[in-house]
Amino acid sequence: MSDMKIKPIIRWAGSKRKLLPELVKRVPLEYERYIEPFCGSACLFFELPVKKAILSDINNELINAYKQLKKDKAIREKLIAIPVSKDNYYRYRELKPETLTKVEQALRFLYLNRYCFNGIYRTNQSGKFNVPIGNRTGGFPDENTFDAVRKKLYKARLVSADYRKVLREAGEGDFVYIDPPYSKSDKFTGEYGPGSFNASNLPDFINELDGLNSRGAKFLFSYRVCKVTAEELSKRYYVERVRVMRHISGFKKEWNEVEEILVKNYG
Repeated sequence: MSDMKIKPIIRWAGSKRKLLPELVKRVPLEYERYIEPFCGSACLFFELPVKKAILSDINNELINAYKQLKKDKAIREKLIAIPVSKDNYYRYRELKPETLTKVEQALRFLYLNRYCFNGIYRTNQSGKFNVPIGNRTGGFPDENTFDAVRKKLYKARLVSADYRKVLREAGEGDFVYIDPPYSKSDKFTGEYGPGSFNASNLPDFINELDGLNSRGAKFLFSYRVCKVTAEELSKRYYVERVRVMRHISGFKKEWNEVEEILVKNYG
């Protein structure tokens, strides 16, 4: 497998970009298919050589954006034609995705993602995106990056689904990287909006890891260190702790180095 490393186009709070060197060192030497059920910016997918893949997320708008990036060669041209201003940002934020075409939905999502505060995707209880405009976000990557992303996405099946549905497809020959969003405590604090993965899901999630293991899939799981992950998973899998800078809140005073756990079922 040979692939160039590609910088992701989508910004994502909680991205594992800073942890990539540690993750890459722990990827299995051989696998036929790469699967990522909480794909976000998919930075590991774009870093690795991949023959074929499944990229999935419960976020419909995110997956639609990837689908449009995959098939529309002119999407960058359309994005950079949109004026960048505070007024225009909030005008796009007020647009209702359900009233737009799939391409228009993707343009709205990518525009807001590029210029929002710290790459955060957050919705209110009604499912409305409510992140304010950011500062010093930079513009869109160059055309070569868009082309490279599109070509890499040709290798991926893009799925909008609950993580359990995707995990249950995995078996022998698959490598699954699992990086669910996490809250700051063992209680759900709502950083990612209603319906997102939270600490209360961990017991059921561990059952899904056991299922992957029993079907012969290789997995690498990253999460914050907490009682459930540290105690339960260390009983039957390879567990390591690493330090990583987390930027979830978006406020610099709350950026800090935290301990994360890396769990894998292979030597």
